[in-house]
Amino acid sequence: MSFPPYRLLDRDHIAKTQAKFERLERLYHVGQQKAWDGKQVLADLLKKHGGIRIPDAKRIAIGEVFSVILWGELAAWSIACDLALMLEEPGAKMAATSQAHDEARHFYVMRDYLLELGGKIPPLDGYTATVLNDLLDTRRLSDKLLGMQLIVETTALTLFRAVAQARVEPVLSDLMPYYERDEARHVGLGVLYLPTVLKGADRLETARLRLFQLKLITMIGWGTHLKQRYFKDLGIDHAEAMRYGNRMVQEAFEGMRSSEGGQPRAVLASSAMMQRINEKAMEVFFPSQEAPQPAWQRAVVGFCGQLARVGDVALRMAA
Repeated sequence: MSFPPYRLLDRDHIAKTQAKFERLERLYHVGQQKAWDGKQVLADLLKKHGGIRIPDAKRIAIGEVFSVILWGELAAWSIACDLALMLEEPGAKMAATSQAHDEARHFYVMRDYLLELGGKIPPLDGYTATVLNDLLDTRRLSDKLLGMQLIVETTALTLFRAVAQARVEPVLSDLMPYYERDEARHVGLGVLYLPTVLKGADRLETARLRLFQLKLITMIGWGTHLKQRYFKDLGIDHAEAMRYGNRMVQEAFEGMRSSEGGQPRAVLASSAMMQRINEKAMEVFFPSQEAPQPAWQRAVVGFCGQLARVGDVALRMAA
């Protein structure tokens, strides 16, 4: 888009696009109204609960799981800035700008929490690093919206909800609803704008997006296997969390039906197909911790855990 875009002052253009993108602009204004003081909230929670007092096993587990969130928030901050540059319509730009403000707060609050937690904060695992670097490096707007807004953000929402419900650690659990409210708006940006981006997608682009989506979900699944013992230490049923996350992704795709411009039929077919694949895969590879498992399934899950560790090492070496 050449600069300055004088069409943004054209009354006919404004009238044509206002109804279409006013919900995106509303995300910006809601974000302004709901903004919270990260330093003050964290300080108040630390004071309320008398600091962070947990066994070493839980301390290690929180560090392992939330180092992923820390670097995910930093990547989301950078990607939101990318989106603010790449998106043309003011309403969409405003929503992405609001998200960048949120992600900056999420990053520094999580950093300060983990420093307060103490102990060793591990490096990012190979699976998450692959996902985040793919999303940071791509110049495709569709990939950033699909990958970050609809897949990574819903995965984060799932974890925030699970941590809050499990009362993993009082300060962290009370902090999670703040994150969850913000992330729900970020998913909204993808739901509302991605249909516009994908309107003209041909078969080749649709197939590429399906493979990209499959890669991201597969990497997230292997990363979950890698961290499963830490989820167990925190009292989180990672199988139930995965199922909830899968439902949230599907709801996000379904939400695209009613967004202005509708949802491209090919993408809807892709999301329905992915939903069925994910449900079948989770029945086998992510059985509920409460349900009895046959010997063959315990062997499969154990093998996946070993394979996840091997894959993590390989991805780190290849980076």
